[in-house]
Amino acid sequence: MGTNNAGQKKKLITATVFTFVFMAGYALGSGMLGTLMPRIIEYYNLSLSAASTINIAKEGGNTAAMIFALLIVDRLDKNHLLAVMGLSFGAAILLFGFAPAFGLLLLIELVIGFSGGLLDNLCATYVSDLYGERRARFVSILHTLYAVGNMIGPKFASWTYAIGGWVLSFLISGTVLVIAALLFILLTRLVGAPASQVEEGGRNGEKRSIPYGQILKNKNLWWLSLVSLAFSSTTYLIVWLPTYLDWLDPAVYTTSFCSNVMLAYSFGMLISRTGLAALSEKMSTEFYAKWSCLLSAGVFAAMLILRQPMVWMGGMFLFGVISGASYTARFVLSCQECPEYSATASAFTGVFGALGNALFGSGIGALADLGYYTEAHYSIIIALVIGFLVFALFYRSPRQRAQKA
Repeated sequence: MGTNNAGQKKKLITATVFTFVFMAGYALGSGMLGTLMPRIIEYYNLSLSAASTINIAKEGGNTAAMIFALLIVDRLDKNHLLAVMGLSFGAAILLFGFAPAFGLLLLIELVIGFSGGLLDNLCATYVSDLYGERRARFVSILHTLYAVGNMIGPKFASWTYAIGGWVLSFLISGTVLVIAALLFILLTRLVGAPASQVEEGGRNGEKRSIPYGQILKNKNLWWLSLVSLAFSSTTYLIVWLPTYLDWLDPAVYTTSFCSNVMLAYSFGMLISRTGLAALSEKMSTEFYAKWSCLLSAGVFAAMLILRQPMVWMGGMFLFGVISGASYTARFVLSCQECPEYSATASAFTGVFGALGNALFGSGIGALADLGYYTEAHYSIIIALVIGFLVFALFYRSPRQRAQKA
């Protein structure tokens, strides 16, 4: 028995460590793109609306990933699929730096969106499966690692741009991720995969039957899907803020300054996700999600009205502290609705998140080309207020429903 426990612990540690590495690598890629977007626009001589197709391509791939997760992932071995997606994402990031034409870059970004979206879903839902009732703490820790990677990303991008151009960031990070994925595949073969802590159907190679009818009747998942669409507005902000600041005044908002702004946001996100992990047993996830929507809307409104360098710096730090764990909250809430089918439930809400990313990216980009770039950002505030209203008026967690009964 002791030997079996030791073996299970070794498998669990191996899977957890590499899941954390993949999440940090995914975050690094996301953090780099925002900082380097103005340089990519210059390199390919793009308009803002044309540049928004990068985001649309990514979200097209992400939407496909969510549909794949919705239909298939809970039927498969998540350990093996995680390794494949880690390898695919790393290879796509590597190829992004070699794209000689913008059309090819969009195609690669589509692959990045698919592999990255699936990697993101797998990391969170796999950890949820491995830790069961302790999922809120460990998914929060996982997403804290995302905050670390996202915090390093802007400075890493700024540093590599200074010594070798924007391409170097993607070459280095892609190579490291490919090596990590190959190492994970090797170690998994040696020690095996850990056991899940939730009830699973379809053992011994038998396909699992996913109760789609039951999932579609879950009103909470529909409300969480609407909130996911609202949360996606912050994803747009994080990726495109350096481009917006460059549009305001490139002499003031340099690449170095923008990387520091995004670093401040990432540091705030790190505090937010660490806090959610520490307080997961004392504060409900839905309580955090509700008030983060309203408070972050107020902070961003203040930044848009004042529009001063130090306001952006301090405001984005505060925005990260308040809203940085909202993405984590979406995964935790989705998984607790359908713990046996965590990937399916998370993908259900993720489809709406990907749709929101595409809508905000294309809509704000089109308004920016018409000269209404600042005004377009108010849609982010409206979306966050809608998220608050959904939690305040409609969403009721399983815990709240049990108390009412």
